[in-house]
Amino acid sequence: MESKRTNNGRTYQLCYGKYTMGRIFTGTQIHEDSLVSLFMRYVKIILFTFISIAALLSEAQESQVSSQNKKALKLYRSAEAAFLTGSWETAELSLKKAIKKDPEFVEAWLLLGDAYSETGKMQEAVDAYKQALKIDSSFFPYAYYIIGNLEFKQGNYESALDAYKSFIASKGIPENEISEAAEKIKRTETALRISKNPLLVDPVNLGDKINSASDEYVNFVDEDITQLYLTKKEANHANATDGNPFKENFYTAFLHDGAWDSLTRFNLTVNQQRNIGGMSFSIDRKQIYFTGCSWPENYGSCDLYQIVKTGNNWGRVHNLGTPVNTVSWDSQPFLSSDGKTLYFTSRRQGGIGGSDIWMSEKQADGNWGMPVNLGNNINTSGNEMAPYIHADTKTLYFSSDTHEGLGGYDLFMSKKDENGEWSKAKNLGSPVNTKENELNIFISMDASKAWISSDREGGKGGFDIYELETVASIQPEPVVYVKGRVVDQITRKPLQALVELTNIDKQEIVVSATSDPINGSFFIPLYPGVNYAFHINKKGYLFYSEHMNLIDTLSYRPINKTFELTPLQKGNSFVLHNIFFDFDKYTLKPSSYTELELLANMLKNNPEIHIRINGHTDNVGSDDYNRQLSENRARAVYNYLMQEGIDADRLTYKSYGATKPVSSNDTPEGRAANRRTEIEIL
Repeated sequence: MESKRTNNGRTYQLCYGKYTMGRIFTGTQIHEDSLVSLFMRYVKIILFTFISIAALLSEAQESQVSSQNKKALKLYRSAEAAFLTGSWETAELSLKKAIKKDPEFVEAWLLLGDAYSETGKMQEAVDAYKQALKIDSSFFPYAYYIIGNLEFKQGNYESALDAYKSFIASKGIPENEISEAAEKIKRTETALRISKNPLLVDPVNLGDKINSASDEYVNFVDEDITQLYLTKKEANHANATDGNPFKENFYTAFLHDGAWDSLTRFNLTVNQQRNIGGMSFSIDRKQIYFTGCSWPENYGSCDLYQIVKTGNNWGRVHNLGTPVNTVSWDSQPFLSSDGKTLYFTSRRQGGIGGSDIWMSEKQADGNWGMPVNLGNNINTSGNEMAPYIHADTKTLYFSSDTHEGLGGYDLFMSKKDENGEWSKAKNLGSPVNTKENELNIFISMDASKAWISSDREGGKGGFDIYELETVASIQPEPVVYVKGRVVDQITRKPLQALVELTNIDKQEIVVSATSDPINGSFFIPLYPGVNYAFHINKKGYLFYSEHMNLIDTLSYRPINKTFELTPLQKGNSFVLHNIFFDFDKYTLKPSSYTELELLANMLKNNPEIHIRINGHTDNVGSDDYNRQLSENRARAVYNYLMQEGIDADRLTYKSYGATKPVSSNDTPEGRAANRRTEIEIL
């Protein structure tokens, strides 16, 4: 037995014997569209250690094949020798000549099918295997199985089903192999169902300014859908020390008048000769997570890295270290929009298959915790790649070569429930997926558009980026956002302040961010279905308060504004927008406690200040009624602060009723604005 490594890096072994040639691949992925190990199960393997090819061509060996035509046999042996050296085209020519000499030469037809398979001529391979079966269907019934695999790869699912069923119907097939074929039938029936029920979407290639003959992988699209970030494969530097002929780099493009501009290099503080890829931004684009491969300081072959941006400048590169990085392969990070969870792909020990998807939670000290495998609903015995968690933080998209799909790598989605459990992976369907490979996806914050990377037919070459309008069955929940700047109300200078979004029903901080110290900018997501208290807080200033109700998502739109913080000085005042009472009542609702706690802390941190709590109502009801109601509500806030330990001599309250409206009482919105609790610095 002699060994040969194919162009795709897998090792096969040749066995010359009674029934043509069998091959066993010892790489990580079985090459199923040829005789492979199936034939080796069927034929006793004979080891020809230290035996020359010439000895294998003896008369005894020749008598073991089906043809007695000596010219055909000579050509066949020549083809075997060519096959052994990886000369597929030479083998193909010799086999065609052998078949011309003896059209009933079964082994020659089978080996010709193998030669076609090695050069990507799948339909020609199918035809060759079928001809062998036509001559003698019992000679090598495993050819049916191989045909099924080849037809599946071509998207000919009905033909694949016929082939698998013929294999099962053949005589002498072991039960375990019948079970394998039955599983193939199940997967093919799923593919057929998906292909016959396409989604009403139309993936459109982004064109020559974005895509090329090389590979492009989508990484990120901004909230306004005006800027695209991607990873592009390029030829490596001539003096590269990692031995890799290719490397990946980051690029960006802007959308103008409905069309994408040409790509420009997205430069980071990374040595330009190093191999980088798999980029993910934090939602405010002030942090970037990416993969660095073959770096001297790596823990493994590929590690995860982070860079933080301040103002307009990117900082130093930071290796995430253990336990995120291992001596294995760790790649393709994606950060959740709340900044709390990092998803990535790894081949570390303890996984379920080849490459699995893992997650790590950010700890209180800012470090990343022990990674957790996402489990059997996501990961398989095969490979899962390119995790992407939508801005809603609960809809995960990824690529898999083993979950049931149309062939190659398909894109899937899974939803996380309130207990943190992931639903069973769902195929995104056709034409999002094809018989080729789909490896990456990104979906806009409003869930209306998606971008995928695919090497499907009709592209510019390699993996291209496609854009499509989404439909409900593959959509995450839409997410809106607050994009703003924090400035001093008087000087207009940018401020670094704490920005928090709190679920007021659960009294939980959902998002916590800090505005940029250079320009005061911040960006936070607003998740649907929640009542929020929005606060901006900085020492020496009155905190900013706003109520954001996203129970009805359609009623809310993104916010893009400048937020002014008022200095903590005598005479200044602000409104508490998250103080709640039932209708006609003055008992504080629990949803008020988040804001009242902020107020109490402000007073504790500034013991020199005194405040007055001013109560206001709308004009519904009599003047006496409104004055009494506003007084009772102001007193409720006063009593809460007393319970929090604030001295009574620092507090007072006053009732204004409906005498000081800030808006018209002719609309529900205006009346709501007039019903308010105001804090005045004395």
